[in-house]
Amino acid sequence: MQLTEQQLDYYVQNVLSFGPTHKRGYQDQIDNLITSLTRAVNDNSRLRVTKILQAGSWRKGTALKPRDGQELDIDLVVHLDVSEATKTDVATLHTLIIDLLCDVYRTKDRADFPPSRKTVGIEFHTSGLWVDLAPVVPVASPEGYVWQPEVGGGGAFLTSPAGQLAFVRAQKDADPRYASLVRLLKRARHHAELGGTLSSFALELVVAHVLGLQGPAPRLEEGLLRVLHYVAASGLRDPIVFPGAIRTCSQTAAPVRIYDPTNNENNVTSRIDEAGLRAIVAWATEALENLNYAQNVARKGDTLACWKDVFGPSFRIEEAP
Repeated sequence: MQLTEQQLDYYVQNVLSFGPTHKRGYQDQIDNLITSLTRAVNDNSRLRVTKILQAGSWRKGTALKPRDGQELDIDLVVHLDVSEATKTDVATLHTLIIDLLCDVYRTKDRADFPPSRKTVGIEFHTSGLWVDLAPVVPVASPEGYVWQPEVGGGGAFLTSPAGQLAFVRAQKDADPRYASLVRLLKRARHHAELGGTLSSFALELVVAHVLGLQGPAPRLEEGLLRVLHYVAASGLRDPIVFPGAIRTCSQTAAPVRIYDPTNNENNVTSRIDEAGLRAIVAWATEALENLNYAQNVARKGDTLACWKDVFGPSFRIEEAP
């Protein structure tokens, strides 16, 4: 049986998304943190920070509600007043961010702020949030662009955090189901344990690409099946690019080529190897088969079992009795 729009929307809104009160509580913590960091910057020019902006899934409105012991990751972009020659000097950039944190948290030691798993940020725990501060070096031109160190070191890439946010806003304007589709796919990816292989940003771009190819789906279930079918059928072998991005696509032999919507030089999936690609395509193929089968069985229990195979035991379409 097919799920109704209301049933699937119930799962998205009540299991995957934040309720207004829950969201406001987190946002208050984030706002307080940004206020404290900004106050320190304004009071101490030695910190060499020009501004701090919120980014990532929370800012885009595509974040998943934490569950199973997970924390909510918040991304802050820290603009540093250094020369462009310093853009690949991760140690120096880290030092400047640690200076900022130590200025705000006077009782803490520098050792309390180790480099995060993302390498180019600083991760620390505050009031139930994991916050990653990503250092960037602004450039004069193009306007709004910054150099950001590569994850794992080895260089820096030119991108526009503000442009990426604007890109996602445009997708949400084009399709009111866009954020829900991204959340569904992120949950399915987590259940398949592919979080370390297929990034949230890459998923956002795949959903946007399918939206550009086929337009908004008439139903949320149909939109989900379209994306899974695209991944399974294409094998993600075709480059994905977006109009409006600066420069030209880099020549690369990477198995997956999904490019930053603000700069065609940046393949955001460059770290996915052949084994990772096979795992992603196998996941999409199996999920597609399960959900197609779910549409063709008569019993509600069998349908829900198929959906739980894709999304995990937390999948539900109504309040538990």
